[in-house]
Amino acid sequence: MSPLRTRIVLVLVCTILFVPFLGGVHLFDWDEVNFAECAREMIVTGDYLHVQIDFRPFYEKPPLFIWLQVLSMKVFGVNEFAARFPTALVGIATILVLFSIGTEVRSQRFGTLWCVAYVGSLLPHFYFRSGIIDPLFNLFIFLAIWFMKKGIGQKGQGSLGVGSAMIAGVFSGAAVMTKGPVGFGLVMMTTVIAWYVLRKEMSFPWRHVLVVTGTTVFVGSLWYVAEYIQNGPTFIIENLTYQFRLLTTGEAGHEQPWYYHSLVLLFGCYPASAFFLGGMRKSNEEENAQRAMRIWMTVLFFVVLVMFSIVKTKIVHYSSLTYLPMTYLAALAIERWLSGSRRWPWYQSVAIFTLSIVICAVTCAIPLALMHRDWLLTLSPFRDQFLRASLQQNISWIGIEPYIAFIIFAGAILAWFFMRRQKPLAAIGILFGSVAVFIALYVPLAAPRIEAVTQGSAIDFYESLRGRDVYVKPLTMKSYAHLFYTEKPYALSGAAKHISADDWEPWLLNGPIDRPAYFVAKVNDATPWRAHPHLRVYREGGGFVIFERIPISLQQDSLPRSH
Repeated sequence: MSPLRTRIVLVLVCTILFVPFLGGVHLFDWDEVNFAECAREMIVTGDYLHVQIDFRPFYEKPPLFIWLQVLSMKVFGVNEFAARFPTALVGIATILVLFSIGTEVRSQRFGTLWCVAYVGSLLPHFYFRSGIIDPLFNLFIFLAIWFMKKGIGQKGQGSLGVGSAMIAGVFSGAAVMTKGPVGFGLVMMTTVIAWYVLRKEMSFPWRHVLVVTGTTVFVGSLWYVAEYIQNGPTFIIENLTYQFRLLTTGEAGHEQPWYYHSLVLLFGCYPASAFFLGGMRKSNEEENAQRAMRIWMTVLFFVVLVMFSIVKTKIVHYSSLTYLPMTYLAALAIERWLSGSRRWPWYQSVAIFTLSIVICAVTCAIPLALMHRDWLLTLSPFRDQFLRASLQQNISWIGIEPYIAFIIFAGAILAWFFMRRQKPLAAIGILFGSVAVFIALYVPLAAPRIEAVTQGSAIDFYESLRGRDVYVKPLTMKSYAHLFYTEKPYALSGAAKHISADDWEPWLLNGPIDRPAYFVAKVNDATPWRAHPHLRVYREGGGFVIFERIPISLQQDSLPRSH
């Protein structure tokens, strides 16, 4: 098949895998709702230069990804599909990039294998169905590193010029515009360490580093300078403070052990995680350019893994940049096996079966346990008030949701069978294809029901208030869902009333409010609020307690209470 036809097939397959059912489940608090709400508030205020949350300045992220969501919402409306659609497009673009780079470095077959390894691994595939920033951020960083590698060249072969370095700087600047200076830092760290490993074959690329730095500053300045002119250095200072806080503290309870990301990659990137170590090994058959690419990918993998293992705040998607080099190395190991230069080791089969069994057991157990909640509630670990209350919701199950997980284990069994029958391409296609099929079924069938247990009750309440002239505020928990799902107008924000963020909650609880106010708390945290003199319980269920405060003059116009 020609490269053009292969690209067309890849686009069609990725569209089928990534786009359907994007709006089938509510946005998850925090990150998905956070970014979608920033985009919605841009549309509401007409201020597309500044990122806001609850109509106040939001300093944690630059606006590039938010702008893409705004464009999507202009086309599809303010909803879950529109919030996730840009990431699906990024997914299609990423797969085309992998095919193109893989074909250039090795062969068209290798480029296809790399795409299969990426699309057929759990988290790499899943994140293209989400509404988070990281897939776009990772693509920009990866392209910056790729063009940096191309631009440097090797001793005795001459430089490939600064053109590639300028392109690398453009992508590095775009990464900075997407998530902040850490994008540039990752590009530079990878470049310096890769140079050190290859220092006998290449001079230190001073000129290219300067070009990339200058281009990054220029591209980033397109927005940062405009922000600085209007608001001074506030965003820069606050953003750097936020990045430092993530580095040194477990932000918002996300402090995990140092090996957290290693476990995430081991299980979350199945089945690529069972192969990638074999791709790190050197081979006598590889050319210099292929050897250099293998080293750059290995360096990138460990730079990201080590950096985010050191960082105190650990969230699953922080290590998602490793998915690109990890799947490259996995595809390399598979390519060597297919070409006959490497045997299939027994321990690789053990790894595949072990990982598939664990993943199958977990993804089967979660919906199965939720379907048998009475039994689940008898277990001693389930004593948490919120968990017990959320499990008592009436969720309608089809009945097949737990058994979708067996697709993963069946894929491992069939892959082993075809491998033993000397049909390696069929074995690889089935192994990775089974994971893609699993996600395509699990996300629309099981995920909405699992989401309903974790946050469904609160979001249903928020949606019931859409268009109502009332205040809504979470208590003792960080959340953005109330903003997006009530479609909060600017007139109901503290900013519109010139009340500071610190004073907003006290004013709603005790101040002279001019309309009904509703407060949402997890049942674990509700006890102090039950005794509050201005609040009464309006509704309880699904792990959440809704409190109501009505001004005396408006009590007759309040929402009817649920019983």
